[in-house]
Amino acid sequence: MLTELRISNFALIDQLHLEFSPGFLVLTGETGAGKSLLIDALVLITGGRASAEHIRFGAEEALLEACFVISPTHPLARRLQEDGYLIPDQQDIIVRRMLSRSGRNRNFINGQLASLQTIQDIGPQLVDIHGQHDQQSLLSPKNQLKLLDAFGNLEDAVVCYQEMHREWIEKKTALDEYMIKLRDQTNRQEILQYQYDELVKMQLQAGEEEVLSQEYHRLKYSGRLGELSNQAFTALYEGEGSVLDNLGKVTGWVQELAKIDAKGESWIPLLEAANISLREVTDNLRDYRTQMECDPEKMDRIDSRLAGLQRLKKKYGKPIEDLVELTKTLEQDLALLQNGEEQVRHLRAEVISRYESMKALAEDLSARRKTVAKHLVKAIKQELAALKMSTMQVQVNIEITNGENQFGLTGMDRVEMLLAPNPGEPPMPLGRIASGGELSRIMLALKTVFAENDQTPVVIFDEIDSGIGGEAGIVMGGRLRQLAQFHQVCCITHLPQIASQAHAQFVVEKTTLEDRTLTQVHEVTGVHRETEIARMLGGGTLTPTIRKTASEMLARGSNPHVDPSHKKPPKKSVKT
Repeated sequence: MLTELRISNFALIDQLHLEFSPGFLVLTGETGAGKSLLIDALVLITGGRASAEHIRFGAEEALLEACFVISPTHPLARRLQEDGYLIPDQQDIIVRRMLSRSGRNRNFINGQLASLQTIQDIGPQLVDIHGQHDQQSLLSPKNQLKLLDAFGNLEDAVVCYQEMHREWIEKKTALDEYMIKLRDQTNRQEILQYQYDELVKMQLQAGEEEVLSQEYHRLKYSGRLGELSNQAFTALYEGEGSVLDNLGKVTGWVQELAKIDAKGESWIPLLEAANISLREVTDNLRDYRTQMECDPEKMDRIDSRLAGLQRLKKKYGKPIEDLVELTKTLEQDLALLQNGEEQVRHLRAEVISRYESMKALAEDLSARRKTVAKHLVKAIKQELAALKMSTMQVQVNIEITNGENQFGLTGMDRVEMLLAPNPGEPPMPLGRIASGGELSRIMLALKTVFAENDQTPVVIFDEIDSGIGGEAGIVMGGRLRQLAQFHQVCCITHLPQIASQAHAQFVVEKTTLEDRTLTQVHEVTGVHRETEIARMLGGGTLTPTIRKTASEMLARGSNPHVDPSHKKPPKKSVKT
């Protein structure tokens, strides 16, 4: 619901702050007082196009701000949370628009900058305006289809269809992608096979190149390595006065020293450890020197292998490790080609299976919609008759789409409501009905029928009482009050029969202050509201009889009777 409205420097409004309660609200006042300015302000707040003409003369900026409260389960709450404008469990949505003569307008949602497109996206989900404005959710065939499904309790059937539609799209996409890959691979089959054979023939191993390079280097310098290892072995073990022999002598001397001076005892373990280490080096040198023989044939084989690896690296532009992985990938691609036709048949069968299931669900959904449409037409005609529009013809046109995009997210139907305001005229879409008041009354009938299904929190009717009066006004007021059980309803009216049934009444007045014209709005209660109803009844003359009539109308309006002609089908009554 709309809880607060702040307006500054907007047209004839200087400063205005209004607070609203739930229920049925009316705006009344003399013709030309500026009642439509509030509607204009809400149109802009919910995404209407602004211009410098909206800014009050003498001001550089205009402020339009509204606070809405929505249920945490409302679809808009999730969208705003995802966009970062709402935190979990937050229910207040404050929309602010700053209009500037420079053209640098700014938009905010809960204090954060927002694009005009974002405001335009969420606006119709907050406020539904019916009258001369075009911001009417029921004019959209997409919304009409959604409400038709809700009216007929078809949501579960729609969800079931959508799940199968999703599976069909997934399988179809998988088949398309596989076919593209298969076609590309088939065109390259000879190349793939040649590359695979070439790489497999080389029997590549990760890390092989480094190992071979080190081995080649050792073979290249085997002569020198043999000399060095032999000299070192001789010096350590075989030669006269070898290191190990001398170390043994030194160890004996230190042992004798330690018997005389205990300080030498700590040196003995060090000498023994050195002896062990040197003997280990000696053993390694013994084995190493026997291996260091020149092997030209082995060098040639390694050199040839390294040259082959280098050629592959240069040809494919990849290191050996990547070529090992490429070999595995090529093996998989070739296997794909060998099993391709079988896989295509499998995927195609899955696509056909999902398509047939989806088609059956769509056809069933379409048939059920046609049945629901008959009930809906009956309910709308009943409401229109109560609003003294019994001659209006109503159709709910359901067209089955054809072609490549026959099946969409909501099925294969395009739904549009058509009405013929006068006998003999062809039915037309709602948006082409010329009269603002007539369209408002039609929208009231539709809103009443869809009351339990429509989640728009605020509904505004402008010019709804154009061309009616008396009994029709009483019925219309009752309908608006009943609709307020499901929405916050606001109505601009000139009829006391409607205004007297509202939960709250606001009067719009035009005044002059310091040679400037101002439009002001204030809520009226008690005797002041009675006076306003009396004015609406009798014009400028407020006789005791008129005041008494006004008082009686307000008393009846606060305890309205239920119109026996109002028999809106309950939500679960439609059988499909």
